[in-house]
Amino acid sequence: MPNSQQLLALTKTDLDRQSPEQLLAPAKVVSLPDAHLVKAALYLKLGCLEECHRLAQQYPTPTGNYWHGIMHRHEGDISNSKYWYARVGRHPVLDAIGGYPKNAEAEAREFALLLEYTIRAATGTSDDSE
Repeated sequence: MPNSQQLLALTKTDLDRQSPEQLLAPAKVVSLPDAHLVKAALYLKLGCLEECHRLAQQYPTPTGNYWHGIMHRHEGDISNSKYWYARVGRHPVLDAIGGYPKNAEAEAREFALLLEYTIRAATGTSDDSE
């Protein structure tokens, strides 16, 4: 499974050219929706909000809603962001960070944890298998 640092080194051109399955190779994708959300997260990290939004809004799962909420926070639409966070419900990453992040450090930790969580969900791997 590619690690998050390898994925975060990709450019927008790389993301545009590769399918979610290609991004996560050699790992096998077991959840295509989560694989698309990995791609949404990578677009978000590059500041490509439109691309992130287009993908995240397609998956009204807790993790999809979570990425959707983070994207709206990045664009500065805090009320819309909080709406999507409320739609997340219980999520292990949200529990781990203690709710809606209140500073840049918490936001960075949240992004890293949620990216790892989404990669694991997409590839069917667990913390123990890494």
